[in-house]
Amino acid sequence: SASISPPVEEQRRLRLKDRTIIPSAPYLLVSNIFDLGCEIPFVGPTICPKSGWRSILPKEWVEFPRGKLSHSFDSSFHRYADRDVSYADFIRWEKVNAWNSGTVHDNVGLSATLHDYYNYAFNTNSTELGMLTNPMALCVLAALVMIVRLLKKVFLPKFSDLGRRLGRNTHGPNWENENEERIVKFGEYVYRLCYHSAVSVYGIWYFRDKSWWNKSQGGTSNLWDMHPNHPIEPGMAWYYLVQCAYNVDALISLMELSFKVELVNPLAYSSALKFLEKEHVVDENQRKKEVLKMMVKGGCDQTVLWTPLFQIKWSSTVRGDFREMMAHHVVTNCLIFLSSYYRFTRIGSMIFLVHDLSDVPIDMSKLANFVKWKTTTIVCFMTMVLMWIVTRLVIFPFMICGSVVTESYHFLVEKGKLDPALHEAYFAFFYFLLGSLVLLHVTWFIILLRIGWTLVSKGETHDYSEHKNGEKQKSS
Repeated sequence: SASISPPVEEQRRLRLKDRTIIPSAPYLLVSNIFDLGCEIPFVGPTICPKSGWRSILPKEWVEFPRGKLSHSFDSSFHRYADRDVSYADFIRWEKVNAWNSGTVHDNVGLSATLHDYYNYAFNTNSTELGMLTNPMALCVLAALVMIVRLLKKVFLPKFSDLGRRLGRNTHGPNWENENEERIVKFGEYVYRLCYHSAVSVYGIWYFRDKSWWNKSQGGTSNLWDMHPNHPIEPGMAWYYLVQCAYNVDALISLMELSFKVELVNPLAYSSALKFLEKEHVVDENQRKKEVLKMMVKGGCDQTVLWTPLFQIKWSSTVRGDFREMMAHHVVTNCLIFLSSYYRFTRIGSMIFLVHDLSDVPIDMSKLANFVKWKTTTIVCFMTMVLMWIVTRLVIFPFMICGSVVTESYHFLVEKGKLDPALHEAYFAFFYFLLGSLVLLHVTWFIILLRIGWTLVSKGETHDYSEHKNGEKQKSS
């Protein structure tokens, strides 16, 4: 109730004065969820008491400031942030500038409209394209994902043909017939190599003079200072959009590569149920279990999900590290959208760049291994391990994640305007997601060590990320 909890701004002032009164993240999240739920139009007033949801709980839980569920706070940075420039804002400014210069802004006709959209998208800072959760940015993102998928549809077969020719020239004509899966994956990794090389070159060029990469200009402190009102340049906005489109497509493509959907004859299902009923299997649940065994018989270990209409099976092209890759893509996409929503594009761009740089030798080593170029594979593998250690096991955890843990509170809360409760509650998500990436990097590094050990001890090149039990070694 109002007599128990002071206004949100007063709570923020008291939290800044004494951090010890702030509950732990789970309690803050529960409180925030209930506060937001009670503010939902139509639904909130129906399910929440007029005196507030805290009024039905014991006093020791909701009495401010020591009550675990007594704290309220705004769950976004929007009240502290400048509003993103909308297209309507841009047009108004263009008209005002034209008026001040004694001219008239021409917005009639297709050419003038396209010119305005171009200037808005590529020559204006801090537009709505800089936050991926804005409707305009989501529309552009959806278009980019479709473009990426179209490009893959056109070029992947050509890249696979390249792998087919290289394998045939190196190992003879029979190699092509025995390695169709390798040829498909070769095309995928040529595409990945082209993408990672291109965005790495752009990233190095674009971020070469950015202050957060330059220790003499303050280094990682610039990730947080003046947040959340960093200007988002068009180059940064489009960098984020393209990276997000690639990662969304990567998640979709991983599922396409790992699963296959097969239709199930519904008549066969119903007939099997009737047959078991005649066989005096009375219990309906037992009949369904028996039918399931019958329908997936012979391929049960390949079946992921079975329904009376369709079944989902593991594909023969599934990666050996599918679970790690799926976790990586889910975590990555969550980080992309959350970092954009909370205006952490600077730190997000650092994470993008260190991953892209290390992905280039990964793609090269996989391509060399797919066509079994042993010497090239070894050289690329050694480069990959070195880059992995530098970027993913040193720069990422100690420089980037270290800044999140040690510098964010000082600049966002102590020097900035951020409510410490918001930092405590929602930075737990970022700690969890970033920590998950670090663990995945360590897991993959162990796989790399296993590959290296097999190479040294047996003289064989096995890609355990593609094949969990190693590969069949065929003589060329």
